[in-house]
Amino acid sequence: MSTNKRRASVEPTTIPEEALPGILQPDEPLLEGRDLPLVVLGEMVIMPHMTIPLQVPPGKSYRAMEQAWQEDHHEVLLIFVREYELDGYKSSNPQKLPPIGVIARLDEFAKLQDGTARVILEGLHRAEIQGSLQITPFYRVRCIPVFDPETGGMEVHALMDTVKQQVDEFVDHLGEVPQEAVQFVHRIDRAGHLADIVTWGPAFDFKDRLEVLNTLDPVERLRKAHFVLARQLELLKLRAKIQQDTKEVLDQSQREYFLREQMRVIRRELGEDDDSDDPIDELRRKINEMEAPEYVKSQALHEVKRLAQQGMNSPEAGVIRTYLDWLTNLPWGEEPHGEISIIEAQKVLDEDHYGLEKVKERILEYLAVRKLAGNKMRSPILCFVGPPGVGKTSLGRSVARALDRQFIRTSLGGVRDEAEIRGHRRTYIGAMPGRIIQGIKSVKSNSPVYVLDEVDKVGTDFRGDPTSALLEVLDPEQNSTFSDHYLEIPFDLSKVIFIATANQLEPIPGPLRDRMEIIEIGGYTEDEKLEIARGFLIPKQREFHGLEAEQLTISSDAVIKLIREYTREAGVRNLEREIASLCRKVARKVAAASEPGTEGGPTSFAIDESDVATYLGPERFTFGLAEERDEIGVATGVAWTTAGGDILSIEVLPVKGKGGLQLTGQLGDVMKESAQAAVSYVRYRATELGIDPNYFEEHNIHIHIPEGAVPKDGPSAGITLTTALISAMTGKPVRRDVAMTGEVTLRGKVLGIGGLKEKTLAAHRAGIRTFILPKENAKDIIDLPAKVRNDLTLIPVSSMDEVLKIALASASSDVPAVAVPVA
Repeated sequence: MSTNKRRASVEPTTIPEEALPGILQPDEPLLEGRDLPLVVLGEMVIMPHMTIPLQVPPGKSYRAMEQAWQEDHHEVLLIFVREYELDGYKSSNPQKLPPIGVIARLDEFAKLQDGTARVILEGLHRAEIQGSLQITPFYRVRCIPVFDPETGGMEVHALMDTVKQQVDEFVDHLGEVPQEAVQFVHRIDRAGHLADIVTWGPAFDFKDRLEVLNTLDPVERLRKAHFVLARQLELLKLRAKIQQDTKEVLDQSQREYFLREQMRVIRRELGEDDDSDDPIDELRRKINEMEAPEYVKSQALHEVKRLAQQGMNSPEAGVIRTYLDWLTNLPWGEEPHGEISIIEAQKVLDEDHYGLEKVKERILEYLAVRKLAGNKMRSPILCFVGPPGVGKTSLGRSVARALDRQFIRTSLGGVRDEAEIRGHRRTYIGAMPGRIIQGIKSVKSNSPVYVLDEVDKVGTDFRGDPTSALLEVLDPEQNSTFSDHYLEIPFDLSKVIFIATANQLEPIPGPLRDRMEIIEIGGYTEDEKLEIARGFLIPKQREFHGLEAEQLTISSDAVIKLIREYTREAGVRNLEREIASLCRKVARKVAAASEPGTEGGPTSFAIDESDVATYLGPERFTFGLAEERDEIGVATGVAWTTAGGDILSIEVLPVKGKGGLQLTGQLGDVMKESAQAAVSYVRYRATELGIDPNYFEEHNIHIHIPEGAVPKDGPSAGITLTTALISAMTGKPVRRDVAMTGEVTLRGKVLGIGGLKEKTLAAHRAGIRTFILPKENAKDIIDLPAKVRNDLTLIPVSSMDEVLKIALASASSDVPAVAVPVA
């Protein structure tokens, strides 16, 4: 009964008289058909083969049904018009009646006390509407019944099976559908009948049902029903998937909540825990207990409040938890440190490094000031500059050991992103603090020894300038409030002992260089390398390779051969590799001799100079040596390289020609300019030097600097170029035991140069006895190794006249008898 009341709410609609088109006139011939009362049902479409109960209010449709109930066949014609189309019938523009209606039979017509009637309509078949015959008191129209033709074939049967399968899927999705209705659909064996019955399902709206009704071909009608069902099924599946995904998320959250609650109750009953197990409460407790400034705790508690408001399962929760982990695990509080012992520090430095007296002295001074001044003085930033392998990084490790502090090393080589130093904003996915804060957290100390390696190799691109970010890190006046982009609160770096290392000073930007105290570490002499190998490298590699002291001994001559002919470097890194190679080969022989079934063999090996080639093959380098005799047009210069220093011979050869100048040896622009300045100086001084003024117009001058495959540049070969040029033009040989360095001007003045230590080491190694250097560099002589100062005659000069008196063999009597005294 409730179903009938719901359906009766759609009132059968009546058509006004002025809106009925096509009223047949009495004199027109009647077409073959049937005259039936007209009932308008609005948007309630009743298909053939369907029986529907209705409650009809008074009106023309009521009177039409009342008349049909009195006739023999009890038949009416049903039409279906939308509500907005009914408004059109009331206008002055009449609308045509629908082309297709449904002939229905009244199975019941019962008048009720409220003036309405309860009826039961059974749809019979379609009918084509011809026109209107009567307007009052009800409508009567002429219509022609339309019956479905017989259909068959495999395609039709396949289409019917598909539609029935779609109906089954709809039932699975919707549920609560009587099985009798499903079985009734499966028993239908005609395409048109199946299409009509299926359209009453919820998948079809008024427009879809009206379209199926107006389709007279039964197969085409079923095909349209199939398309509508397919579209609605896809929507149902998509809706079900969305609901299922949402349900799974909610179920998982509820499940986790209930499990946590159960765990809390169980632990509380067992006495193992209390209500503080809540993650939010645990975070608050951890924040309140940590040693940190008040602004840190305030920021952390603010984030905890945000986390509590959003919930542990919100998308933002993971970001907040990560941020809180960083805040609570960083060392914010004061750390106790033992008394600094200068004697112990010196002992540690001497144990770890041989030589480097100036560097050790500066480090000990630094430690002494920290011991006396404490936190009153901002710690200066030390920067060790020197070639690879001289022990810059290991010096930092020794400082950490001497102070009993944690040690951190970060390589800045190739870093091009400013965020590597300052970190990323938390708005980015996967954001993290910069390397500085990461290192501090890893050692859990806010006062470690922090070595920033390769600070001269920091790059710059569109992502920012990391060296600019380092300005705040390495400035003692600013780093007490260092701000990392990720933390967004200040972190005190003033207690950190920063030590920077670099191979070259020039690539470091001026503002950054100004914030550091530069300590230059030069290359080692052969004697120093020998002592380092004997005291440090050989014992270390023997231990690493499982050898005892008696199983392997390496003579000093063998080490010297390794230094000269198997390595070319300022440090000792490659020397250690060659010693390790010797240890590996000896270890193999010792291991083979100890295996059972072998005839045995020696278990101790002494490697001498003659044995090195047997183990390591032929020598790889030939170090520069002094010329065998005094030669005309050949002068010995010295050069600074990343591997230390080396000597080079400059050759000048004048030949008959038209005054051309040819430069070879892969020279850089600065060295080419030095050669041109030397030629100009010689031409200017030609008469005083005893050179024919027409000499330059009649000769081509070829200047060559071996080795041709090695690039060379710099102004420090100026006096060597000039000396070789004058020697070639005057015929006076250059002394073979003299090496020189210095820049020359057009007026013959000698200017200062850099890399004096490396250059004098190269000259000493090559067997040079006299070394000419600019007078401006006389102050640097005190920094040279004692052996170099004792073995070399070091002569500072200020002009080319002094150089020529010393270097040309004909003027050898003018050479000063003693070296420049050194304090």
